[in-house]
Amino acid sequence: MTGSVALPDPTALDDLRSRLGPTRRPIGIRCIRIGPDALDRLVDDVAEIRRDGDVLVVMDQTPMTRRGADLKAMAVSALEQRFPTRTAVLGTAGDELHADEAASAELDRHIAGVGCVVSVGSGTITDLAKDASLRAGDVPFVIVQTAASVNAFSDDMAVLLRDGVKRTVPSRWPDMVIADDDVLAGTPHTMHLAGFGELCSMFTAPADWYLATAIGMDDTFDAGIVALFREGADTVLDSASRMPSIASDPGLLEELAGRMALTGIAMGVAGRTAPLSGTEHLVSHLLDMRAAAGGSETALHGAQVGVASVLAATIWHDTLDRFDPTVLERSGVADHPGAIEGLVHDAFDPLDPSGRMAGECWRDVSRKVDRWAGAAAGIHAFVADWDRHRAALKELVVTPDRLRDALVAAGAPSTVGELDPPASEQVVRWALTALPLMRDRFTVADLRFFAADWDPAMVDRLLTASGVLGASA
Repeated sequence: MTGSVALPDPTALDDLRSRLGPTRRPIGIRCIRIGPDALDRLVDDVAEIRRDGDVLVVMDQTPMTRRGADLKAMAVSALEQRFPTRTAVLGTAGDELHADEAASAELDRHIAGVGCVVSVGSGTITDLAKDASLRAGDVPFVIVQTAASVNAFSDDMAVLLRDGVKRTVPSRWPDMVIADDDVLAGTPHTMHLAGFGELCSMFTAPADWYLATAIGMDDTFDAGIVALFREGADTVLDSASRMPSIASDPGLLEELAGRMALTGIAMGVAGRTAPLSGTEHLVSHLLDMRAAAGGSETALHGAQVGVASVLAATIWHDTLDRFDPTVLERSGVADHPGAIEGLVHDAFDPLDPSGRMAGECWRDVSRKVDRWAGAAAGIHAFVADWDRHRAALKELVVTPDRLRDALVAAGAPSTVGELDPPASEQVVRWALTALPLMRDRFTVADLRFFAADWDPAMVDRLLTASGVLGASA
């Protein structure tokens, strides 16, 4: 991922604060350490921020190593030499841990009265610990990052399952983030590839964010925040062929972790996930919801995002090439909210016959429908200025072929059948159909939905054009 344009240094937080300026939300992280021997500072970092009380080390059942030794035992042993220390080991061995109500309640039973929380694990453990430490009184919080697979380590939000629905909730910045080269190198290679897939959202999600602001559904798009992570980002795709050897390339590992840290910071500064979570993340969340409802395992989040980015780029380029924006002013879809609520129940009641999942989704979607119904002036202005917006959007989305080729060169999944476990054609078709029906987030799928241009025939055409179903499509 090295290239002629260097990424901003995510560990130089004061420089990033100066670059972003005083008008944006402040970066609340005290320190990010990325590099060799970063873990050696763990005890000193905890000492710097700890309140009175035990240090609680939060982890799951997944074995992790550093230089061949048990990473979790090593961290606990080092902390025990200086502080009263206890552990919270969440989940059941052999079962996938979900950031759901049960896991949150389990962690809550451990966290009362502690003086510092240290999470050792990847995204799910990080989100659970982040959320619990906030609710327990903003307990000082240190993250030992064990993979460069998600950007949850450096933002102030948490992705949690509530009534079976993936929701991003406000949380807190970590005080310290430690990304040690030897820890990252010991990560299963699939996690590195998941990180690569996660970064593919840089090339699709900003367009959804721009669109929402351009059409009057959101007023937060910030080109400066997008530039923070898109600056030099083409080198991520250009260097995809180096990914198979990443475990033996500390520079590449650090750059992957650094780019991931920047994307997390960007979301935190924006106060929302929109800069890096658009159509592609909604697809991944829907696949997760479907799997959780059926009691089955899901593929790694970043792996799903990588494949879904190809799909999102396909939808975007189809829209930019074929879409007639004047349809938006006469479709009348939002005039019938009851019909949209019915579609939400049609999509989600088969997963949860109690109706709670559909109810949670409709609470979010109804707000989006209400905003659209009141956005006539913004829609009219968007339609009138379509050529300018179309040009700007083309700058924000790469072609699906470029994303697919990069995933293939990296050795990452580029089709749903290559995910582990694979997603079926039926499930992917359901997820794409349900895209506008799950969340209060305006994306290109909502643009097509409110234009009455999101029917089964359109979904089938886009799936076929994307190639994500594989050779059989």
